Amino acid sequence: MSEHQILFLPSRQSSSFEEGTTFLDAALELGILIESTCAGLGSCAKCRVVIPSGARDPGPVEKNLLTPQELTKGVRLSCQARVGGKGVCVVPETSRLVGEQIMVDGHRSAIVLGPDLRKVHLTLDTPELGTKFFDAEELSRRLGVPVSQNLRAVRELPHLVREHKSSVTAIIDQDRLLGLEGGDTTASLYGVAIDIGTTTVAAKLLDLREGRVVGVASALNPQKAYGADVVSRIHYCTEHEGGLELMHRLIARQVEDLISKLCRQADIKAVQVYKLTVAANTVMQHFFLKIDPRAVAEMPYAAPFQGPITVEAAELGIMINRLGVVYVLPNLGSFVGSDITSVLTVLDVDQTPGIQLVVDIGTNGEMVLGSQERMVCCSSPAGPAWEGATIAWGMRAAHGAIERAEILEGDLQIRTIGGVPPIGICGSGLLDLVCEFVRAGVIDKSGRILGRAAVPETLPAALTDRILEQERGVSHLQIARLENNEHILLTQKDIREVQLAKGAIAAGIAILMKELGVAAEQITRVSIAGAFGNHVRGVDAVDSGLIPPVDPERIRFIGNAALSGAEAVLLSKDARLRAEKLARTIEYVEISDRADFQDTFVEAMRFRGTP
Repeated sequence: MSEHQILFLPSRQSSSFEEGTTFLDAALELGILIESTCAGLGSCAKCRVVIPSGARDPGPVEKNLLTPQELTKGVRLSCQARVGGKGVCVVPETSRLVGEQIMVDGHRSAIVLGPDLRKVHLTLDTPELGTKFFDAEELSRRLGVPVSQNLRAVRELPHLVREHKSSVTAIIDQDRLLGLEGGDTTASLYGVAIDIGTTTVAAKLLDLREGRVVGVASALNPQKAYGADVVSRIHYCTEHEGGLELMHRLIARQVEDLISKLCRQADIKAVQVYKLTVAANTVMQHFFLKIDPRAVAEMPYAAPFQGPITVEAAELGIMINRLGVVYVLPNLGSFVGSDITSVLTVLDVDQTPGIQLVVDIGTNGEMVLGSQERMVCCSSPAGPAWEGATIAWGMRAAHGAIERAEILEGDLQIRTIGGVPPIGICGSGLLDLVCEFVRAGVIDKSGRILGRAAVPETLPAALTDRILEQERGVSHLQIARLENNEHILLTQKDIREVQLAKGAIAAGIAILMKELGVAAEQITRVSIAGAFGNHVRGVDAVDSGLIPPVDPERIRFIGNAALSGAEAVLLSKDARLRAEKLARTIEYVEISDRADFQDTFVEAMRFRGTP
């Protein structure tokens, strides 16, 4: 099949691609990440590009999702448009996966420094003629760990002993010898804690001798170009040969890039990094470890492993020190990953008598409820609404996104990320908007936007004027005016998406409360983790029905506590052992097959906080 040269703008990257290749795949091959929350199925219409030349004619999907005016201007869906000749593809900023706010800070607990990973320097005795002496056995005796089980170390030992005058440094992790280095190298010992999320990846570089953070970095998860949620990415792996290899390579390469960035910050080399600790949801773990994830998405949703898993970094294609290892924290359940295990290691839920609720809000909501007596967990598919994926004017948490909204002095006031003119709505702004209009009486408990004739008479005229009445009694709300006089809208469909997202999480929490037999007033503390959760107001979380009706004073937002937990495990053997104990003892509740889930979910879709 013939190949054609395609130039991508504004990056000015080009290459030759086989005829029939989608422009989305062509862009990804060059490392250009284009928004595609539906994994290239042609349903989200987020991957708009402009192709003046070089594409085959539009098919039925594009003709259905794009207007004739857009098609005339060369606007195409990159997942549907296929290379048909030499051409140009312009990727607008609104379609590029760049500029997102990524949270790396999170709640931290007091940690006694004592990492599993350590270096021990020894000067071995010099053997005497006629005495029974073996280097490996002498080293084992001095270290207190077996050496002969590590054949690579035994092979290297004769050279190291003679080349460095019996001075060697042993690298030990979890009481297992990783290998040996010649001379005294104890002055250099670094590790990296990593949180691999569905949308973002965050990492910290730590000096393990002092327990000090010396670098912080984050990036978008490049797999996002193949779907906004884990189910979409599993579907891609199922439908495309080599899909699993691609997903693994994308995330491994991103981890390597972050490590390189961290090392530049600290002015060290990657060879000085000996260990990675990784927290991730179950599907991200599968991709990272290159394990087929399909079993997780199919009945009975049984993951092939719980973990923890320790593997050589080189086996995953991650180039740190040649002796380096990767420790992946254990999961709690099929869709309750090690990210929530990691969160729990920096909290005290398992050590206090009071009932606590921990919620990690994302495309997949993960919840843990309990105390030192008993803890239960579950997951619920919230969907990508909090990422803006299914919202008419939704967008990621990037510059121009409405992140805060409040009704003040009779009208709606908004705030955008970066303080620039608004171009869309991110997750926290979305929840703000819905809750403010619910409290004002513009949206009723069922989630319906009321017409102008049905709103309270006391409603300020400025708010009434924001109601845009449509056919068949359906209304939209005008949020902000753009420079071209077009309005950013909050649609009735958007509100339904919010209801589905928050209802899924609220229903999961309700099932756990029923499992433990506790009421809302018995919950002494609610900890909300995740980047989205950290930007939510406590009153909104309660009024929307996202969490049970607790006093907002009991709610704390703990940021990226998953990364903090991975950091704790890297710095402390005790934290690792605690994480593993939590994974063994917390009970997993599967909610999808419960007879009471559907009714609970329907009720959870309703709003509180109405007049």
